[in-house]
Amino acid sequence: MTRPPLYFTFGNHMHWVDMQWLWGYDVLPGSVSDMLALIEATGARGNVNFDAVGYERMAAECPEALAALRAAVAKGTVEPVGCSYGQPYGLFHGGESNVRQLTFGVRTTRRLLGVRARAFWEEEFYFFPQLPQMLAQCGYTGACLFFQWTWHTPEMPREKCPLILWEGLDGTRIPTLPRNELNVHQWPEDFAGLLEGPMIRGEGGGAMEGGTMEGGAPAVVQWLELMSSNDWMCRSEVLLPRLKELMADPRFEVRARTLSGVIEELHAQAEGGAGARAGVPVRRYGMDDVWHGVSLGKNGDNHPRHSRAVEPNILSAEAMSATMGLFGRPYPSWDVYPTWELDESWRELLAAQHHDNHECEGLCGFIADASFQRADQLAMQVASRTVTFLAGRVDAPAGSLVVFNSAGFPRDLYLTADDGRPPTIVKDVPPFGYAAVKPHAVARKPERINAHEERGELVLSRGKFRAMVDKRRGTVTQVVSPEFPEGMLAPDRPLGALFMVHGDGPDRFEKAEVELGEVASVPVVQVVRHARDGAMIMMMIKITPLTDSLDLTFISEHVPQSEARMHAGLQTTIAPAFGVGKIVTDHPYGQSAVEARGTFKRKYPTGDWMTSEQVFEEIKNPFTALSFVDLLEGDGTGRGVLCLHDGGEQFFREDGAGGGVRALLTMYDAWDEDQYLGRLQARLSLTPHGPMSAAQRARTAASTLGNWSVAGRDGDPGDIPATFGALWIEDAPTVIATALFRESMKSGEHLPQWAGHRMAAESGGACTHPYVVRLVEWEGHAATVTLKLPGAVGSCAKTNLLGEVCDGTAGKGERGGEGWSSGNTQWLKVEPAEPPAWARGANMGGAEIPWSQVRFAMRPHEIATIMADLVMGRKQFRNLDAKREVWATVHKERGAAG
Repeated sequence: MTRPPLYFTFGNHMHWVDMQWLWGYDVLPGSVSDMLALIEATGARGNVNFDAVGYERMAAECPEALAALRAAVAKGTVEPVGCSYGQPYGLFHGGESNVRQLTFGVRTTRRLLGVRARAFWEEEFYFFPQLPQMLAQCGYTGACLFFQWTWHTPEMPREKCPLILWEGLDGTRIPTLPRNELNVHQWPEDFAGLLEGPMIRGEGGGAMEGGTMEGGAPAVVQWLELMSSNDWMCRSEVLLPRLKELMADPRFEVRARTLSGVIEELHAQAEGGAGARAGVPVRRYGMDDVWHGVSLGKNGDNHPRHSRAVEPNILSAEAMSATMGLFGRPYPSWDVYPTWELDESWRELLAAQHHDNHECEGLCGFIADASFQRADQLAMQVASRTVTFLAGRVDAPAGSLVVFNSAGFPRDLYLTADDGRPPTIVKDVPPFGYAAVKPHAVARKPERINAHEERGELVLSRGKFRAMVDKRRGTVTQVVSPEFPEGMLAPDRPLGALFMVHGDGPDRFEKAEVELGEVASVPVVQVVRHARDGAMIMMMIKITPLTDSLDLTFISEHVPQSEARMHAGLQTTIAPAFGVGKIVTDHPYGQSAVEARGTFKRKYPTGDWMTSEQVFEEIKNPFTALSFVDLLEGDGTGRGVLCLHDGGEQFFREDGAGGGVRALLTMYDAWDEDQYLGRLQARLSLTPHGPMSAAQRARTAASTLGNWSVAGRDGDPGDIPATFGALWIEDAPTVIATALFRESMKSGEHLPQWAGHRMAAESGGACTHPYVVRLVEWEGHAATVTLKLPGAVGSCAKTNLLGEVCDGTAGKGERGGEGWSSGNTQWLKVEPAEPPAWARGANMGGAEIPWSQVRFAMRPHEIATIMADLVMGRKQFRNLDAKREVWATVHKERGAAG
C-alpha cells in the first residue's frame, strides 16, 4: 500500500543581535554545528534564519563556521530564509526601513552564503499588507506565515490547507505556507497528538485524496532555536528523539525538504490538480486579521520612537547628498557621494530595529540605544556638512538663510532664525530641494495665534480655528473649525484626560495645574497633572504654526509604573463628536481601513522571564498606526479627524456608541523585569478635515519631517541656483516620491541584471553612483507618471527594489529555479522636458540647466524604483597626475623636514 506523503521542514532561528551579545561568541557557530548535527542524525533538511548582520559578524569572528554553513547551503540540506538584515518587527518601522532591511539582507546573504534568498520566513511577527510586493521585488519566490510564540504571542488566520497564495495590497501573490495545525514550536512536547489531528485525518475540509489533500500533501513546519548550551532549552539532544520518531513513522512517506522545496512541490501538486481541487487558494490578509502580540507602548515606545526619529534623518542626509552631487566639484564629502557613512548609518539602524532590542528591552535595549545614536550621528554629520556646504555655494547674498526640504513633494517650511528675525514661512520649497531666503526678507509671516480667557476656559485661536481648555481640569473641552463649526469633540469626553492602573488601582490624574505660557512666540497652555504618588505629567497644548491642527505633547520624568498589562498602561482618549463610521491607519508604504473589533491574547511572566509561570491578558479591539489614525464620519468619504503621532503606535477602539479610540502612551512590560523607563515624551496632533485622500494623508504625515536651515556664508554669491530641486512629478497626484539616494557599484555585486552596470559602461565609468528614486502610489489607482529630472540623462530604468531590470534570464544562471518576477521593470525612453516652474532660468556657469523626463506606468499601490544616470551628477575626476610635483618632489626640497 502506498503511504501518503508528509512533508517536514524546520527553521533554525538565531541572531547575533542580543543572543551573541549576551551568551558570547559561541552562539552562531554553536547554532550552526548543532543544526548540522541534527540534520546528520535524522536526514532532515531545514532552513537557517539568522539576521544578515550575523552573517557579516560570522565572516569576521568565526569564518570556519560560516564556511560549514555555506557548504551545507551549497549541498542543498540547508536554505537561508528570512534574510532581513536586522530581523525587525517590520510593522513598527517605516516603509523605506523595511525596503533596506530586505535589500541589505539579500545582498549580504548572496555575498556570504553564495545564494540569493528565495523564501521569506522570520520567526518573529513580520507582516504588513505591502510585504508581498516588497518580497517579490527582491526576488523571493515563497514565504511562510508561521510565527512562533516566544516573548510575543502573534496571531495569523489559521488555514485548513498546506499552501496559499498570499496576496498583497497591490495584488502581488506569493506561494506561502500558512498558519495551520501542523505548525510546531521548538518544544518536543508540541508533537503530542500532532499526527492524529484533523488535517492528517482528513476532517474539516482537509480531506486526503489519493495520498494528498486539497492544496497538496500536509506539511509539518517547525521552528527551532538551536544553541548547544546547557543554559538553553532548545538543543538537538532534546529534539532528536521526537524528530527521529517522526522521520521513521511507518504511516507516512516523510519528505524532508527545505522551505522552498516544500513550497515548489506543493504548488506543483495543487496546480496539477483536477476539477474543484485545482489551484491554490488566494488569501489577502488585512490588519484586522492579525495580532502582533507585542507589548507595544512599553517604556513610552522608546524603541519605535528612536527608529522613527532616525530613519528620516538618514533619508534627509541621502537626499541632501544626492542633490548636492548635481553641482559638481567641490563636493561636501571626499567623493561625489558619502556611500560608506550612509550605508553604515543604515546598518546601525537596521540592526538596532531588531525584534529582541524591542521585546527584550530590559536585556539589551541599552545596546540598541547606542546603535540608534551612532546611526543618527553618522547621518547628522553628513547632513550638517552638506547643508552648510550648500549654503556656501548658493547664488544669494551673504547672510541668507538656506532651507532644505527633505520630502519628495513641494511644501511650505516654517523657519525660525537665531539672529532675532521673526519666524517665517518659506513657500513651496521644491521636492528634495532648497530655497534661499535673503537677509531681512520675510517670505510670509505666519498668521498670529491668539490666547485669552473666557468663562473659566483658556482659548487658543487663529482665524476660524479655536480650541477651548478647561482652566480647572486642564482638558480640551472643544475644538471648532470650518469643518466642525458645531465642535469636533464629543462634549462629554474632553481631550487630554489620562488614565492608568497601577499598584493602588485606577488613577485618572484629576489634580491639575493650568497656566498660559509661550514657546517660540507661540501661545501654549501648560497643564501639570499629579499622580497619587506625587509624580507629575506635563501636557502642552498649542496650535501648530502651519496648519489648523491642535498639538498635545505629554512630558514626564517619572510616569508611575502601571500594572504589567497593556490595558493598564497610561492612555488618553480621542472621541469625536460624530459616530466614527470608518478608521483608516497607515502601515509601511500603505494605508488600510480597520474595524478593530477583535480580542487577542498577550502573555507575561510572573517573575524571572525564563523560568516563572506565565499569565495571559485579553487584548480587546487593538490596532496599530505607523504614523496616523484617521477617524472618519459615516462612510468615510466626508469629514474626519486626522490624528498624527510621533511614535506611539498602539491604539484601542472603544466599545459603545461614543466611537472613540484610546492611545496607549506608555506601559510597564513584565518581560523587562526590573527595567522600567518612567520617562515620557509623546505628541499627538489632531487635524479636523473635509474629504481627504490617501495621498493627502501621506503628504500630511510626511510633512512632519523636519527641515534643515543654515546661515549663508559671508562674501560674494555662489555658483549654484538660489532655488532648486532634484525632481518633479507630473500627471500623477496619487504618486509620491519617498526617497532619493545614490548607489555605488558595490550594490550591483553578484547581480548581473543590475541597471548600474550598463550605466557605468555607457558613461565610460563616469557614472559611479547612479541616482535612485523610490515612488509609491497611495490611492489604489493605476497611474501614468511623468518624472522630470535635471540635466541630461544618460539612461534610465524602472527596476525592482534591488535595482535589477529583468530581461527574462535574471538569476537563473546561479541556481536552479532561482529567479524573480520581472513585474514591469524596463529601460525607459528619455526625452527633453520643460523645467518645473521653480527651475526656469536656473543656471550654472552662465547656461540654463536643461531638464529631461521619463514616462512609465504604475500599478495601484505599487512601490516603484527608478534608477538614472544623471549626467550633472556624474563623478568629476581630477587630473591629479598634473599635480604630481605637489607630493613627488616636495620631500627633496632643501630644508624639508624629515
